[in-house]
Amino acid sequence: MKTKLFGVLLLIETAALLFTAAVAGHYHFAAGESDYLYFIQTACITGFCGLVLYFIGRRIKKTLQIKDTFLVVALAWVLFSAFGMLPFLFSDTIDNVTDAFFETMSGFTTTGATVLNNIDSLPHGILFWRSLMQWMGGLGIVVFTLAFLPSVAKGSKKMSLFAAEAPGLNVEKLAPTTQGTSRVLWLIYIILTILCATFYYIGPMGFFDSVCHALTTIATGGFSTHQASIGYFQSDYLEYICSIFMLMAGINFAMYHFLAWRRFDVIKKNEELRWYIGLILANVVLFVVLFLFAPMADGVTERQLAIFPKGFNDTVRTSLFHVTSLLSNTGFQASNFDYDLWGIMFVIPTLLLMVTGGCAGSTSGGIKVIRVIVLFKFIKTGLSEIIHPTRMFSIKISDQIVDTSSVKRVAAFLSLFIMLLVLNMLVLPIMGMGVWDSCSAFLTCISNYGPGSGLTGPSGSFVAVPQAAKWLLSFDMLVGRLEIFTILMLFTKYFWKTTK
Repeated sequence: MKTKLFGVLLLIETAALLFTAAVAGHYHFAAGESDYLYFIQTACITGFCGLVLYFIGRRIKKTLQIKDTFLVVALAWVLFSAFGMLPFLFSDTIDNVTDAFFETMSGFTTTGATVLNNIDSLPHGILFWRSLMQWMGGLGIVVFTLAFLPSVAKGSKKMSLFAAEAPGLNVEKLAPTTQGTSRVLWLIYIILTILCATFYYIGPMGFFDSVCHALTTIATGGFSTHQASIGYFQSDYLEYICSIFMLMAGINFAMYHFLAWRRFDVIKKNEELRWYIGLILANVVLFVVLFLFAPMADGVTERQLAIFPKGFNDTVRTSLFHVTSLLSNTGFQASNFDYDLWGIMFVIPTLLLMVTGGCAGSTSGGIKVIRVIVLFKFIKTGLSEIIHPTRMFSIKISDQIVDTSSVKRVAAFLSLFIMLLVLNMLVLPIMGMGVWDSCSAFLTCISNYGPGSGLTGPSGSFVAVPQAAKWLLSFDMLVGRLEIFTILMLFTKYFWKTTK
C-alpha cells in the first residue's frame, strides 16, 4: 500500500510538472524561453518512477496502519523535493544538488528561504514552478490525495494520514468523512487563491505576477517573481491587499466554512481567532510606536533615520505588512523591508512573531496561536493551584475544556522546539555559521517563514550558508512544516518495534 501511494503521489507531481511545462511552453512562443524542455524531461523521469511504484504496490493488499502514516507523510515530502529539484539542475538555475534540494524543500514546505540572487532574470517556467510548489505544499500533498483520490488509501487510517500532515492540536472535521473534509478545505483554498489573484490583477500586477503571487500568498510561502518581492511594484494598494490576504491565510480555514454556512456563533466564540486578530492589532500599534519613538533613542544612526517610514500612512502600512507577513509566516517583503537595519528593538519582536505563527488549520507555520493560548492558560492554572491547592482547575478554550492529553502534547511540542533550538545552536556553528546567524536561521526555517536575521536577513539570502548547514536547515523546514512529532516519531525505537 505504501509503495502504491508513493507512486500516486509522484504521478500527481508529474501532472504539476506537465502543467508547468505548458506554462513554460507558452512563454517559449511568446518570449523565446526554452525551459519547458527541462520540465518535460523531469515529468518523464518522475512519471516513470511513479508508474513503477504504482504497479509494484498495486499487488500488495496490506492497508496502512497508524504507524505507517507517519512514514508515508514524511517520505512523501522528501520524494517531492528530490524530484522537484530536477528542473533547477537541468536548467542550470542552480548548479549543485544541495542548493537545489534546499530551494525545493523551502518551496514545498512554504518556507520561502532562497539561495537565488537573480530571480528577475529567471524564465517564466522556473518562476511558476517555484510558486506552484508552495501552493501544493500549503494545504499538504497527502491532503490533496485524500481529497481527490480517496481510493488510493482504501481501508487505511485516512484520518491518521490527514492528521499527520495537518497543522494544529487536532483535526476539525468539516464533513462526515476525511475525504469530505479534505475537499472542503481545498475548495476554500482555491476560492481564496482566485480572489487574491483577482485583487492583485486589479492593481499594477500583470496576469502572470498576479497568479504567482496569489499562489504563494494563500500558501503563506513568500516566493516572489522578483528579487524585491512585493516591494518591486512600489504600490501602496498592493501592500495593503497583500496584508489583508496574508492575514486571511493565517486564519483557520474552518472559519470560512462556518462563515459560508452562517455559523456566526461558532466564529464569534472561537478564542484562537480573537487572539490572532488581537495579536495583529496590538503588534501593528507596537511597531507604529517604535517607528515614532525610535528616532529619539540613543545610538540611532543617520542610515536608520533615512530608511524609517515617513508619515502616518507609510508607518501604518509598513507596520501592518510586516506584522501580517510575520504572524502568517509568509515572508513577503514590502518597499520598506529591512528590519535588520531598523535596529535591535525591531528584530526581537520580529523573531517572536515569526516563531508564534498563525492559527491551527491554516497554511501558516510557527508554534501556532492555539498552543500559545494553552501555554498561557496552563501557566495561569499552575499558579492558581499553588495558591488554592484544594480547588480543581481546568483549561478552557472557546468554552470547551482542553483534555489533559492535548495539554501534554503542547508541553511536549514546546519542549522539543527548545531542544531542537539548542541542538541547532550547537551544530550549525560547527558547520561554519555564527551563533546569531545559527539562531535566526533555525527559527526562520522551523517556523517556515523565510528571511532570518544577519547572514540570512531580509537583504541577504541563504546562498552563503555552508553546504552541510543547508541540509540540516532543510530538515528543520520539514520538521517545522509537519510540526515536529511526525518527523521525530521516526527516530524513536518504539516506532520501529513490531507491534501486533
